[in-house]
Amino acid sequence: MTAKRQLFRSSMVVGVFSFLGSLTGILVEVSIAANLGLSKASDTFYVAFTVPYIITNLISATGQFSLVPFFSSLEAQHSEEDAWRGFSYVANIVFLGLGVLALLGSLAAYRLVHGIAPGFTADQARVAAHLARWLFIIIIPAGLAEIIRSFLFSRHRFAIASSANFFRNVTVVFSILFGFRHFHYYSIIFGYMAGYLVQLAVLGGRLLISFPVRYSVSFRGSGDAFRNLHGAGLAQMATAISWQGVVIVERIIASFLPPGTLTALSYGIKIMSTIAEVLAGSAGTAALPRISKAVALKAAEEVRSALRDTLEISLALVAPFMVFCLMLSRNIIRLAFERGRFTHEAASLMALVFFYYCLSLIPYAAIRLMNFYLFARNEAAPFFRLAASQYLLNVVFDLLYVGVFRLGAKGIPLGMLTSVILACCLAYARNLGRVRDAIDRSFGIFALKVGIASGLAALAIGALMMRMAAPQTGFGNFVYLCITCGAGSVVYLLVLSVTGILQPSQLKSLWQRPSGA
Repeated sequence: MTAKRQLFRSSMVVGVFSFLGSLTGILVEVSIAANLGLSKASDTFYVAFTVPYIITNLISATGQFSLVPFFSSLEAQHSEEDAWRGFSYVANIVFLGLGVLALLGSLAAYRLVHGIAPGFTADQARVAAHLARWLFIIIIPAGLAEIIRSFLFSRHRFAIASSANFFRNVTVVFSILFGFRHFHYYSIIFGYMAGYLVQLAVLGGRLLISFPVRYSVSFRGSGDAFRNLHGAGLAQMATAISWQGVVIVERIIASFLPPGTLTALSYGIKIMSTIAEVLAGSAGTAALPRISKAVALKAAEEVRSALRDTLEISLALVAPFMVFCLMLSRNIIRLAFERGRFTHEAASLMALVFFYYCLSLIPYAAIRLMNFYLFARNEAAPFFRLAASQYLLNVVFDLLYVGVFRLGAKGIPLGMLTSVILACCLAYARNLGRVRDAIDRSFGIFALKVGIASGLAALAIGALMMRMAAPQTGFGNFVYLCITCGAGSVVYLLVLSVTGILQPSQLKSLWQRPSGA
């Protein structure tokens, strides 16, 4: 099996299990939406969850981009004993740091809530602060779980590492399903707490079964791998904090828009980013250990080949989903959310926001892959400059579209679209990480073929939409989406087959177990 097919196979493993985690993540959002709707109650919860959610996102981002290259470098250049010493060092630092951060966050909860949502009433702010104090606890098991997950990724143990979110989300859903009537907000909070503990237990069990764990109480590390970890960690932490600053600015803006807008924007960006992570992120996750080891061994051609393979796989996966989401956004949102207190009017607002966010799918996925690539190359400084430029542009265009042009809720997704497109252009113009070596004429031809296939799939879906009556029920939306997306997928795959991108013999070889495995 070629390296590209092996990468695609690993991407599918990550993608399938990540999809299960993402699907149950959407079920968490649907469960919350069905009970809270788009209302003051939902805004209160999401403001309370803002900072703990930001911290868990920071942990995830730091683990994915900093720890996987760190562990891969130790495996490639050092002994197994050194690798476990590095694992212990990270675990100790993270546990101690997050414990202190959780305590400080709980003490400052009211001030944080007031800063995030100055438009809240005093009662709303008090309730949100009380909820936030409980939610800060989850960051400790979240951090430890991310360390183990990153270590498993670095050793190509993709399945359990990718499915850990599934176990967490299922726990949250069951807590809401059986506890909301009696415990209201607390069923959500305790669900998250139990979910992160279950996630940690699953990952820890996989680690203990697969490896002879050698934990030590270590708070010191030296060598190139540790220096790169410190530089990458600081750069990623700074940029991730900056991104969450963008999120906070957008929530401040949204708090002055009509009720429910803040929650709709939260749902919209979560769904769009989840789609990008499941599709492009799975390829990036599978490629990260390969690129990191090639960089450590100074294999320049392998680095270029791995990047190009990752870009091609990601584009081929993301493009049709962008077509589906743009053309069928209303049906997707109605099927997923329109129930309970989530009314038809709320679904219409959500569909509008989701449509405009999905315009960013391909450029957003491209920026995510650049993040993987630059950290695999240990180029933290170029990453920081690129991210800082994107985030500054995002805030500027948010204020321009909402404050000056008065575009309302859709102005914030359009701000993201503009910023990620400009960031992609900047990365190419500056040739960050020698990215132009991979984006050559053959890649352009590949992208053109994918574009033609996506366009023909869109035409097929459009023709069906003109002939089919608009569905009025949840089951009707399900059937409607199955037919339209199914037809679009068939057309897309046929065009890829005709143009030579996809061949039946290649598909067969993907599922054959490699010799010696």
